[in-house]
Amino acid sequence: MSEGTIHKQLKIVAMAYLKKHCIDIVSCETKFRNLKSISDVCGLNLKRKEVRVIECKASLKDYLRDTKLFNLEKSYFFHCNYFYIMCPKDIIPKDKVLKEFGLIYVNEDNSITVIQKPKKNKKLKTRFETTLKNSCRSITNDLIFKFYKCQDCVKDFY
Repeated sequence: MSEGTIHKQLKIVAMAYLKKHCIDIVSCETKFRNLKSISDVCGLNLKRKEVRVIECKASLKDYLRDTKLFNLEKSYFFHCNYFYIMCPKDIIPKDKVLKEFGLIYVNEDNSITVIQKPKKNKKLKTRFETTLKNSCRSITNDLIFKFYKCQDCVKDFY
């Protein structure tokens, strides 16, 4: 399934939001192998060794289809210190989001409103260093394969 325009825009807003809020490294499409899942946006604070994950949802249907977001044990919550759902304004009602998750609305002008603050998780299942490695790998892949479109120039290395 290809990624839609709204979802892409939400990821850009999510990256800017995390970067603005004391985050040193921000990546898209970061793998959490022990969860067998890929986060939309991941941010790391190196000094505090904190991980924040934002899952972007373009529609209520998109949100409801992602069943791992309704079970705390299967969600990203235990793989990061703070977990957020980001969506266009008024798409996902607050009462449909677990109380441990943050909920952020993106307004038409790309400004944000925090509807619900996330609860801090102190019991990570994924080591900080593992998330750091996977985030750096994601950033490198973006640079090589997406931004510079160099598949032909690096095919001999894989």
